[in-house]
Amino acid sequence: MRAMIRSDLFRNFVGGFLLGAAALVALSPADGTDTLKAKIEAIYKA
Repeated sequence: MRAMIRSDLFRNFVGGFLLGAAALVALSPADGTDTLKAKIEAIYKA
């Protein structure tokens, strides 16, 4: 297990995942979240 965590493949995968998650948060439009919340609430109320 320790060897897997220290491997370059694992490190690159985790680094890419974190970079992608940060990019999604940073680049998501703030005004679109209200519309998305309204659509989700409408689905659950139906």
